[in-house]
Amino acid sequence: MIERFGDYVLERPLARGGMAELFVAHHQDSRTPVVVKRLLPEMESRQDVVDLFLTEADIGQLLRHDNVVRVLDAGELDGHYFLVMEYVDGLDADHLLADAWHEKRPIPPGIAVRIAVDALRGLHFAHELRSPQGTRFGLVHRDVSPDNLFVTTSGVTKVADFGIAKLATLEGATQTGLLKGKLTYMAPEQVQGVPLDGRADGYALALVLYEMLSSSRPFGQRDGESEIDHLMRVRRGDVRSLARLEPDLPRSVTRSVDRMLRAWRFFRHRSCGAFADALERVAERDHLLASVAEVAAHVQAARQRHEEVARARAQYT
Repeated sequence: MIERFGDYVLERPLARGGMAELFVAHHQDSRTPVVVKRLLPEMESRQDVVDLFLTEADIGQLLRHDNVVRVLDAGELDGHYFLVMEYVDGLDADHLLADAWHEKRPIPPGIAVRIAVDALRGLHFAHELRSPQGTRFGLVHRDVSPDNLFVTTSGVTKVADFGIAKLATLEGATQTGLLKGKLTYMAPEQVQGVPLDGRADGYALALVLYEMLSSSRPFGQRDGESEIDHLMRVRRGDVRSLARLEPDLPRSVTRSVDRMLRAWRFFRHRSCGAFADALERVAERDHLLASVAEVAAHVQAARQRHEEVARARAQYT
């Protein structure tokens, strides 16, 4: 599939969700690889969806950090809303978790901690983003999950998809109490519908790290569990201590994760930056922090296995 779209050439579909479709593409002049995200035609008549999409574009162009996927361009072309993001050469954490399940061995703890620290740095930058006049925006991602954490083949983790992020200054502009994000990775206060701060993103990231370190998903929906029961379990925020679940891991590391998973946010690390600092400090002391090169080697090996599986499946279809 080759399609010309403004200044970009769409090479192949990458993904399609309920709101938008993504394409691997390149700029027609510079040949720079990019990802084009285009709102689905059936969504273009919905002003709430358009507003959400445009907010993602505006926010993305403000975020300039090594641990955040950059938005390079955005606009409207022939009635189609789009944004252009940097192309991340690597795998998302969801694929890394799937690879670990397939290989029947967990993600090495040092790799998992390095991924988490990188992601926390990107989230903290977003939380602290300020206007040229010095006003803090109060941005919260609200949808931190494994498929929004991209780990490059050079070993750097980037947070993606601020599509449902909310600025504190826009808090009254949308319907209150509206649940957005993935329930499995939500903080209790998000389910309760109260105003959020960066600690909700830190909680979600701690759940991802918990899963990478233990292969256990505290708030995954159980067989036979209703949506209401699932929601109420998330609301209570009861998470089995990682220190007890994985006693062979250094307690200094597991205690830091457990602290960020306190149901009452006032008992957590005060910010994603503070969580990253604490995690990095104790992991380095306990020799449990992988280098960027080690993360890169892990991602490259996982991607090679993923591609081999995909080729094998293609032979039988």
